[in-house]
Amino acid sequence: MKIRLLTLAFGFFLVAGTAYAGPAPGGPDADGDTVENAFDNCTAVPNATQTDTDHNGCGNACAVTCNFNGDATAGGADFLLIGMNFGMTVPAGTAGDCNGDGLVGGPDVLAMGMEFGMSNGPSGITNAQCNPTTCLCTPQ
Repeated sequence: MKIRLLTLAFGFFLVAGTAYAGPAPGGPDADGDTVENAFDNCTAVPNATQTDTDHNGCGNACAVTCNFNGDATAGGADFLLIGMNFGMTVPAGTAGDCNGDGLVGGPDVLAMGMEFGMSNGPSGITNAQCNPTTCLCTPQ
């Protein structure tokens, strides 16, 4: 009985035009990857495949690789971690290893220099689908 009532209520709201189904198609595509901004998990870099390995709503194309403290930004704390572990072997992708080879060295320092101050994102996906703690989600 409850399911029938919920179905009836949803049908009523759908007919009345008040049911929210997400963004409407036909919007702008800032990066030219054929995916509209409202559906694009990386609006700043073309990424037609929309690959999002960690499923946080932020595409791999907009992911910062030198973020080790979980604040979604490559910054001073991450740079210090590279300095403390320079020349050491660490688990791949952690403790200062930006390039995932398991060794903290020159390539990691260069990667940090290119990403310093950058954050994951921006993603055009709404907050309901994008994790704002790990990605700059728009609209906020």
